Parts: sequence; C-alpha cells; structure tokens
Amino acid sequence: MQPMRIVLPTPFAVGPVNAYIYMLDPVTVVDPGPLYPPAQAAFAAGLQQAGIVVGDIRQVIVTHHHPDHVGYAPLLAEQSGAVLLMHLDAAERTAAPRGDEAASEALLRRHGVPEAILTTMRQELSRIVSFMAPLGAYRELKEGDTIRAGDEALKALVLPGHAPGHVCLQAEGHVVGGDLLIEGITPNPIFEVGPEGRRPSLQEYRTSLERVRRLPLVPWLPGHRGDVADPYALIEKYERQMADRQERVRGLLAQEPKSAFALSQELFPMARGADPFLAISETLGQLDALKAAGRVVEDAAGERVLFHAA
Repeated sequence: MQPMRIVLPTPFAVGPVNAYIYMLDPVTVVDPGPLYPPAQAAFAAGLQQAGIVVGDIRQVIVTHHHPDHVGYAPLLAEQSGAVLLMHLDAAERTAAPRGDEAASEALLRRHGVPEAILTTMRQELSRIVSFMAPLGAYRELKEGDTIRAGDEALKALVLPGHAPGHVCLQAEGHVVGGDLLIEGITPNPIFEVGPEGRRPSLQEYRTSLERVRRLPLVPWLPGHRGDVADPYALIEKYERQMADRQERVRGLLAQEPKSAFALSQELFPMARGADPFLAISETLGQLDALKAAGRVVEDAAGERVLFHAA
C-alpha cells in the first residue's frame, strides 16, 4: 500500500515538501520536513487526519540531509521514541551542517565568487541550518538494507548526486524518491567540499539516473510536487537539459576564458532572482562534464581558476 502524503510548507524557495507516512505497524515516517512551526502544524494535522498520534511512530527515515527533509526528523524521533534511520553521509552532514566553511569559501573564491556574494552565502547558510534540530541517536541505513514499514518492505537504494548519501526507498509497487526526480524541477547537484576536495556532484547524479533507468517502472513519489508519472521520460528530459546547458557553457567559453562564477551569472543571473550558490553548483557540474569529455580545459595556475574551450 502506498504511503499517505502530507504536504508541508517550508521557508525555502523550493516551496512545499512531501512527508510520507506508512500507517500500519510499524508506523513509519519518511522526511518529516524542516524544523519550522507551520510545517509542524501541517504535520500534526496530517497525523490527526490519519488517526495517528506521535507516540505511534516507530521509525523515521530520512532520504537526505537537506533541512527541508531532515530538519524535524531528530526531534520527531526523540518525541516519539522512534528509531531514526539515515545514511552515514547524511548523518555526518546533519551533525555538522555548516561543513568545512573555510575550505568551501576558499574554493568558491578561487572560482571567482566575490566577497560580497560569499557574505550573502554565509548568511543564507546560517538561515537554512536554523531549521534543523541537532542530531541525536540514529541507525545507519546502507545500500540494500530492507526496512519493514507498515505492510511494505522498503529497500534502500543509495543514489547520490543531489546530496551525498541520498537514499531512495523501493517498495514492490512504488519508490519514495526524495529529490532525485521532481516534475518541473531539475534537482541541483550541490557544491560540496569534503576531505578529498570538491565532490563531482553532477557526475554522481548522472550515474544515479542511469541506475534508475534499470528499475521497474512504478509510481515515483518525490520529495516535492506531485507523483512522477513517467520516471524514464523525466530522466530523458533532464539529460536533454544538461546537454543543452553544456553546449551553452562551451559556446560562452569559445568566446573567451571565464571563471565558473562569471559563467554562472550568464546562465543564471542574480538579477533574475537566481540563487548564486545553486547557480555556481550547477555551473561547476556542467564544467566537470565538459572537462571529462575533453571539451573544456581548466587553468588553475593563477589566483583565480579559469576555464577555456578545448
């Protein structure tokens, strides 16, 4: 049986987020939303509609560590006495949501991001993480783990790219897909610096999409908006969009070398309301793909990294 969906408001530009509840024992919640009073009110109303109280919840599963999905989860697990399940990568980032800010800012600076924009990014990060409860006890969720939720057996599929440790939950008749596939939105492979340097987020995401192509076609229940009726068609659409963006990036670099930030502002201008962090995340991902294809060369010899058409 498919889970009940509760649509929760968020304080983020992405808009409402979907929480899912498997109502039979063991009662299981997936992605209970941000730590944001209007979201908690909507969640409580959804529980009441389902005839469930917080104390009935036995498991809380998180698909990934972004605050609109994980923010309330640690507190909900504490309030209900439920087990909190999440991938290790998601747990580490929930425990330390600001990451290595100094390393991230140093790399963004090298990619041409001005100090004023870095200050704005820092302030926005502070706002975003304020909607997250501190991480307490949790159980690690690994690839291939099977969780009994209501009358369903959910198999954990680790499909990173949008976020490290992003997990989708495959049941016999549906997939709870987090932010891997969303109608009308291309999930952004987020810029992130780890111990081994910057993650190749877009390449990870494309590998995850290729894996999804091999799954049986079932209803796809996303983290935002309505169900994805045809996951395969949406993946094809994403691939076309990514190819088009790469061609545009390659065309801009054919005119002259540019920094990633300069490219991002031609692709997604702040003057039109684009988020500069998401814009440079997307742009660096497209540059990674072009470099891997031998179509772009990265010059990191100077103070600022520049990209050239090959």
